[in-house]
Amino acid sequence: MGASFELSKWYADCVTRGGSAVILYHAELHWRTPTIHYANLLTHESGAPVRNRYSLRSQPAPVHYGNVEWTSPVWKVAGRWTETGTAIREVLFESDAGLLEWNCVAPRSLAEVRTDDGAVYRGFGYAEHLRLTIPPWRLPIRLLRWGRFVNERDALVWIDWRGPHNKQVVYDNGLRVAAASIGDSAVQIEQNGAVLSLDRGVILREGKLGNTALSVLAHIDRILPASTLAMRECKWLSRAVLRRPGRADSVGMAIHEVVEWP
Repeated sequence: MGASFELSKWYADCVTRGGSAVILYHAELHWRTPTIHYANLLTHESGAPVRNRYSLRSQPAPVHYGNVEWTSPVWKVAGRWTETGTAIREVLFESDAGLLEWNCVAPRSLAEVRTDDGAVYRGFGYAEHLRLTIPPWRLPIRLLRWGRFVNERDALVWIDWRGPHNKQVVYDNGLRVAAASIGDSAVQIEQNGAVLSLDRGVILREGKLGNTALSVLAHIDRILPASTLAMRECKWLSRAVLRRPGRADSVGMAIHEVVEWP
């Protein structure tokens, strides 16, 4: 492959009680060209269109020392994720070509994000970090589903890979469990019969990566394969209900997505 590949990618979010949401992406790619810096701030106010801001300038990565903190000098935005609970770390894939390491640093947190226009988002949040030493287009996956559901009582996160290398990772309040099924509108836990229903009420982003998340990168087609740019994603903000047999319904918000390879 020539030059070694390493991608560091942060994801953090906050959803307010009223259904507004903010999502942060921060990534650095070391491969072939000079380091590529990438940041995306996605904000959604209930009843308003989704707003995206992008930056290719070098910015500090989120800092994780118990809490998670992030400050953007470019956008004058600051976020903090506290009471993060026990982190979860797994190597999701490893081969001679490299690995994908998942570090869920805040499965559930109290989050606050302040933006430069004076808006303050307070609510429950989630944060994770991915480290890849294998290019994503070399992962043996054809379809990915990912999501997180968080409220004052529960924290559920799921990853479902389909393709030559099927893999499923589900954590229910910090415990590794198996899912009977994972779809776009529901996740069913095998051990306890719990079912998370997702209404897919708000589409946060939809389309080919080359036209959405990666569109800000000039000449990206010279760096990444066409198949990567043609990957199609749909990301939702859902009102969700977690139903466990014999217990009261657990109501909250979920952010989840499906990504399909061409």
